Amino acid sequence: MVSCIIFNAMRNIVIYLFCILTLAMSSCEGVPSDGVKTPKIEITSESKIRVDANGGHAIITYELINVSESAEVSVSVVNKELITSVDHSEYGKILFTITPNTTDEIREGAIVISYEELTSTVLVYQDVKSGDDPNVEEITVEANQLVGSYYGERLASGMGHYWVIITRDGFVDGNVQPNTSFYRLDVLGPVAADLDNIRVPDGTYRFDPYNELREFTLLNLSSDYSYIDADGEGWALPYTDVTLTVEGNRFELDAIIGEEHHVVTFEGDYTMSYVTITDHISSLENDVVINLDNCTPTVMNYGDYWECGYNNWGIEFVCNQGLKEGVYLVLDLITESNTTCAGTYRAADYVSEDSDEPLFEPGVFVPGFRVSDDSDLLLGSLYVEYDNGLALEQAPLSVGTVDITDNGNGTYTIVIDCYDDAPTPNHLSLNWTGRL
Repeated sequence: MVSCIIFNAMRNIVIYLFCILTLAMSSCEGVPSDGVKTPKIEITSESKIRVDANGGHAIITYELINVSESAEVSVSVVNKELITSVDHSEYGKILFTITPNTTDEIREGAIVISYEELTSTVLVYQDVKSGDDPNVEEITVEANQLVGSYYGERLASGMGHYWVIITRDGFVDGNVQPNTSFYRLDVLGPVAADLDNIRVPDGTYRFDPYNELREFTLLNLSSDYSYIDADGEGWALPYTDVTLTVEGNRFELDAIIGEEHHVVTFEGDYTMSYVTITDHISSLENDVVINLDNCTPTVMNYGDYWECGYNNWGIEFVCNQGLKEGVYLVLDLITESNTTCAGTYRAADYVSEDSDEPLFEPGVFVPGFRVSDDSDLLLGSLYVEYDNGLALEQAPLSVGTVDITDNGNGTYTIVIDCYDDAPTPNHLSLNWTGRL
């Protein structure tokens, strides 16, 4: 679907759960009423291990608390192709070998330590191989532009959240240029030391495909490789793996994108803006009657984009002067039909009262929403008005109805009767007839 701030986006699908994680217990060391202290397994080394594609030897250390020294643990392995030669003959230590990764995918596994009914788990991640594969195309970029935003500790307490875009000639006077590429990085690191001169802290940031909110990581929430084609259409591809090294004003990016190995460097001064996120998306102060007279519509069936079992149709109106000029409107629709988007749609409900995740079902439109809690990147059904590349107004379609009628003569009529998410909601309306 479409990110209204910069680019269309292909969804990053990272849904991988170890069922054994639900067994990872951490009992409090206390004294029950019968006077017997509760036993537990305490991992004294890292609870998550990450290695490069070469593999090698690794060690886990642990202690059994409130257990006799003669107690013995058992060890099991998740993914025996990744983890081999496990030796736990010495109390408190588990030695094992990680095999080389000859694939183009990150590998995952786990060591599960058990004592009677107790279980503790150490996760193992292995990076993909780098550019020595003859099938991998090597791409080197000397970037000359870096722009970014800083969101403070909103995403994770005690850690700073940075949004960085690195490009070569991608912006002119703030406008995105055709035939250009952008490396977008969702960075989690130390809190900024100086809000008057915000810098991305020095260090090596590694890809976190599971968004575990750890320091010195690149989150999978909004990190991607994006490009604008000759027609001004934007696209985005996920990273298979990516590492960012920061030393002062020098940034070096090493990324695997499909079958391409990108090495990107930037060195020079840059500016990070401090962004304060409101609880609502809309910037409207009054009702809006949407005017699409200078816009061209496109419609596309994205299939089961949201992985909800139904078809996802997108209708996008773009100003004839360009993606970042005039009115931009996108409707994100869910229906059972794979042949037409005609029908009446109401705003989707949410999974729960406290959730921002839409409840996808036939006959709803997806309300506009932020990609993450502290992000200004948006998905869903949105209205934006641009002027010279800057968004003057923006609003999500949050509640209401969208009615699409097939007039039987090659034209469609779209009627919008919706409200935004402002504290005092503003009305957004449209009555448009034309060809899709």
